[in-house]
Amino acid sequence: MATADNSPVERRRGEILVSTDPARLDLDVIHGFLSQAYWSEGIPREVLERAIRNSLCFGVYVDGAQVGFARIVTDRATFAYLADVFILESHRGRGLSKLLMEVIMSHPDLQGLRRFSLGTRDAHGLYRQFGFESPKMPERLMEIVDLDIYKKQRAASDHGSAGMPESARRMRVLFVCVGNSCRSQMAEAFANQLGQGRVQASSAGSAPLGWIARDTYTVMREKGLSLDGQWSKRLRDVPVAEMDVVVGMGCEVRCPVPVGFKGRVIEWSIPDPFSGDLDRYRATRDLIEAHVRDLLAEIEKSPSLGSD
Repeated sequence: MATADNSPVERRRGEILVSTDPARLDLDVIHGFLSQAYWSEGIPREVLERAIRNSLCFGVYVDGAQVGFARIVTDRATFAYLADVFILESHRGRGLSKLLMEVIMSHPDLQGLRRFSLGTRDAHGLYRQFGFESPKMPERLMEIVDLDIYKKQRAASDHGSAGMPESARRMRVLFVCVGNSCRSQMAEAFANQLGQGRVQASSAGSAPLGWIARDTYTVMREKGLSLDGQWSKRLRDVPVAEMDVVVGMGCEVRCPVPVGFKGRVIEWSIPDPFSGDLDRYRATRDLIEAHVRDLLAEIEKSPSLGSD
């Protein structure tokens, strides 16, 4: 959203730009950060996109690349709530959060509000500079909070096939690499799309980076595939013991599985494209697609593939 007359609010300071122009927002950067933030961990991309569509959003850019974000939930008359504020770690210490807050607080549609609220764990000092303070009457405030809602939704989806007849139950496949940023994310998307309901794929990392590489999004879009609902996560965030098949993407070490794991462990040898150019990502993507297609064909021939 922009101002009431639909013109975006922008402020420049050298190579830095703060803008409310929604066309500038980089959803890969925003989702990559917020899906790992303590207040929104695991937020599905489609949920974030809906939140952004219905909010007044502020982006922070350095030389055209997005490095920060905030959004306001507001009726533009009486109330506003400040949410999802961040500056990428690589750009902190430059006064960007303060500049962002200056633009937010001066926005013409956020003047004369009766209440302007936010929640924070460790940024009280920043917000006090702009007039925010602890509630004067906290006993009057009530809320419903579920910080684990996205984990619960994902778990419900992952367990949705439990109790179904073996002939109808989807094969549960976990793809594992180190960073859970490139290879395993591609494999998860291919398996869920190409499996057409035959498999329920997920992915995790032995040492996840906490975000999906931007070029992973790019090359998967070229194949018409979305990574909506996927995020970089740890092995302990997925029920490894309940998987039928665990596929290692070519890690330096064999992918860990619980003692007594009854499913099948498969090791692929997929080169890691991380830090490479787009052509390297494309080559890795195409190799993973071929491996996934072979795996799906094997599952089709032998539905009990995951059994000993």
